Amino acid sequence: MADSQTTSDRGKRKISALHALVGVGLGLALAVGVLSLASRSKGPPLPAPALKLAGGVLREDSGSLDEVLVHYVPRFEPLVADAYADFLGTLDRSTHIVVVVPEPEGDGGAVGATPRESLGRLLARIDPSGGLAVRARVVDAAGPISVWSKDRALVLAPETDSPRTGLVIPVPPDPKWKERANDWRTLARVAEAMPDRFYVRELPLSFDAGDFDVAAGSVLVDDNLVTKNRSRGVGNVEELRKLVGGLLARPVQVLGTVDGDVPRHPMSMYMAALDGGVALVGDPRAAKALLGDSWVPGEFDPDTGEPLRADFSEAMVARFDRAAVDLTAAGWRVVRIPEVPFLDKTYMAYTNGVYETRGNVRIAWMPTFDLPELDARARAVYESLGWQVRPVRARGLYPLHGTIGCLVNVLARGPS
Repeated sequence: MADSQTTSDRGKRKISALHALVGVGLGLALAVGVLSLASRSKGPPLPAPALKLAGGVLREDSGSLDEVLVHYVPRFEPLVADAYADFLGTLDRSTHIVVVVPEPEGDGGAVGATPRESLGRLLARIDPSGGLAVRARVVDAAGPISVWSKDRALVLAPETDSPRTGLVIPVPPDPKWKERANDWRTLARVAEAMPDRFYVRELPLSFDAGDFDVAAGSVLVDDNLVTKNRSRGVGNVEELRKLVGGLLARPVQVLGTVDGDVPRHPMSMYMAALDGGVALVGDPRAAKALLGDSWVPGEFDPDTGEPLRADFSEAMVARFDRAAVDLTAAGWRVVRIPEVPFLDKTYMAYTNGVYETRGNVRIAWMPTFDLPELDARARAVYESLGWQVRPVRARGLYPLHGTIGCLVNVLARGPS
């Protein structure tokens, strides 16, 4: 997630990531039917129906974590060290890690240390036995990059006739956002480093991977994805549903109808679909009851420099309620969990986690925010649903518009 200049949307755009595979001669053909455009009288045409992508999108609610991807940026280590320690240090010893680091061009940590050397020191502090470092594969990428690895790609599981894992990326971002543009290219570097394991596909959409929640055999998206792609011809939620369903070959459920119906920002910041048909949805009322109507946490908005202030307004609360209503109508059992909204991009969200089922044990790496009573309430919700909670310190991250769920992309899952 970084300093106040680079970590918001000049932060999460700068310390966010989704960028360019431009000119990389990998022959990674877009079997996705790129942009044969149909004409319409108003606005840009909708992208042509795309061919099904090989391999199903990895579920987020079940299966063991066999391999995960993170970005390590030495200058941001003070912001992410606690979260990495709490997550990487509690992974099963069989889980492998791919770590993308910036090439050593002014992005070193300790004086005279390369990013790889700084990473080695961090991994040794997290696991002095050396086991974590042995399981880590390091990939160099052109910098500067951010630490937000999750949003850079959807991940397609291999199939018997297509044994490689697919890394599905959006259209190239604005190159003015240097971190985001370089982040977008990191997937090409991963595929170059391990061509027998990975390939890259580009979808004719602008998205963050957090705009999707894949669980229980279906794909959840929301009206925010229409807003992001209106200029690309996606005019309404029905067009979005058909387009995404055609691309991913799964049933698609859309929350909200127009911009502002549900909370703005990726879905993981207000909901999480879990194993067993349960959907957690943030509950600002529960947080307000504990913190008060005009709670000020002490952090600042890195975009404006203004103090953050909780937004428990009726309009904000109604967005969370709409998400809950739409999920219920789609057949999910909705369970509410405390959440503190601030701005359209900034939330103390307990739903922005990482999830694993291993040996019939459900594990949730849940963000915490140094608020003992609120953290305990959220933890109790997970535990009531049969999840073992592994807390991840995220107080330093949330002002930058993300937490542990944005730091980690899952590359491979095993059976439950």
